[in-house]
Amino acid sequence: MIQVVEVNDSQFDVIVLKSSLPVLLECASPECIICKTMASRIQEVIKEYSSKLIFLRLNINESKKWKDYDVRVIPTLLYFKSGRLVGRQENFPEIEEIRQQISRLIKGEPKKAPVFADAKIVLDLEVAAAKFYKYLFSNVKNGKTKEKFKLLHEETVLHKELLQKKSHELAVGVYNPCRTRETEAFCVKPQSFSLVGALKMVIKIEAKLLSLYKKLKTNENFLDKELCVKLIREVSNHLKVAQKEMRFIQDKEFMTAMDSSEYPTWLNKVLD
Repeated sequence: MIQVVEVNDSQFDVIVLKSSLPVLLECASPECIICKTMASRIQEVIKEYSSKLIFLRLNINESKKWKDYDVRVIPTLLYFKSGRLVGRQENFPEIEEIRQQISRLIKGEPKKAPVFADAKIVLDLEVAAAKFYKYLFSNVKNGKTKEKFKLLHEETVLHKELLQKKSHELAVGVYNPCRTRETEAFCVKPQSFSLVGALKMVIKIEAKLLSLYKKLKTNENFLDKELCVKLIREVSNHLKVAQKEMRFIQDKEFMTAMDSSEYPTWLNKVLD
């Protein structure tokens, strides 16, 4: 019998995320009877794939890493490739199902992983956009502008909810906000901005969302093309509205600067 190495939290990044080979990580507990049955199934596939895959075990009693990957039941099998989680099996898979998942992994076809990575970034940006729109409609004085931003906030929240439901189908369970290099600059507190600065941030977020939705539309693994087309249309409209508001501010700022040294009137529309 081939010994499956147990990895701890201090080793996790080096052994799992930086592995040159794909990794099958079994999340289990020594007291779990069904985990022992799963271990015997894994022993069967190790015989075939030991040269192409690294097989590891994570003891959830001694580790906290399982929380990072939303492990809700044991045993759960997590599949990693090039430092990314690209698949999981939770429902006590049969040996043949494990073989099929490994086959996809070593052939360079991680099921739906690329589309999930993009969808996760989109979700984070939709969350950020919703926060900024709420900040805007809560603080502007002009009633029409307030209602406009409130509507944009409600539509953005709806986008987030639609994608959260889709995240189950796209890959690995419940959505949890994350911070990546793609979202780092956008996941900040709106209160740290002036309202003009918040509006500029909204424009940046919507422009980024539009490019990502267009990318998702062309991804063969995206499960709902009609939803993607709908979101592209609505995000494009959000971007146009935000840009129109910014042009209004810039025009008014220039005009009042030419006409008077008094407090610019456009601030009554946008700033409190």
